[in-house]
Amino acid sequence: MNNIIESLDNQKIKEVRLLHKKKYRINLRKYFIEGKRIVDEAILHGAKIERIIISSSYSWDKEYLDTISGSKLKNVELLTVTEKVFRSIAKTESPQGIIAVVHKEERSLEKTLNKLPREPFIITLENIQDPGNMGTIIRTAEAARADLIIITKNSTDPYGEKALRSSMGAIFMIPIVEVIGMEWIPLFKKHAIRLIATDLSARKSFVELDYSGGINLIIGNEGHGISKELLSLADEKTVIPIYGNIESLNASIASGILIYKAREKRK
Repeated sequence: MNNIIESLDNQKIKEVRLLHKKKYRINLRKYFIEGKRIVDEAILHGAKIERIIISSSYSWDKEYLDTISGSKLKNVELLTVTEKVFRSIAKTESPQGIIAVVHKEERSLEKTLNKLPREPFIITLENIQDPGNMGTIIRTAEAARADLIIITKNSTDPYGEKALRSSMGAIFMIPIVEVIGMEWIPLFKKHAIRLIATDLSARKSFVELDYSGGINLIIGNEGHGISKELLSLADEKTVIPIYGNIESLNASIASGILIYKAREKRK
């Protein structure tokens, strides 16, 4: 095992602490993941891992250590730190003793669209604010075999700790493209992909909708729904009927209903 880092001021450890904040994740184009399960998913799906940090207080299986320091991850730096140092960078209340620093994969929307199936199934998340909702929708999209997730600029960070935890590793399985403004709309027109928006005033129920061909399901902000600008550009609008005495559904619940109805009809 490599030398154990004992100093809280170690430069590599200080960088991980910076990644607790969104602005540094954006500037450094990195994020960190915590816990054996999500680290294993990152390794399995070929995430661009820079370094793996493990706590010296945990009993690590030699075969597992060989995996994360062996030929499969030959360019990945393995650091061992004291429990005190590890807790200074961990975010969970009961750390599992392993953290990985991962490079964000920057994707061009146009190049990504060109790689998708001819009639893709896409999800756009506009101004989603709750990290739990963000991660859950990503997880649901992967479970239903969507082809791509688009996230608008003012949404919560999908690479934040809570969103990553809620995604349960799906962040490594489905392509994600972050966009600014409405510059992506013409690309969808070019690829003949219909924009389908949820709107409480829509007349057509989600069960009546045609989900065939290339589609992009747009999920709006938890409190305000889809912006008027984006709603005006939608090819179709639909509603999930509400029969009880509430105003709206939770964003991740509504997303799950729509995503799975689309998947069912696209079979």
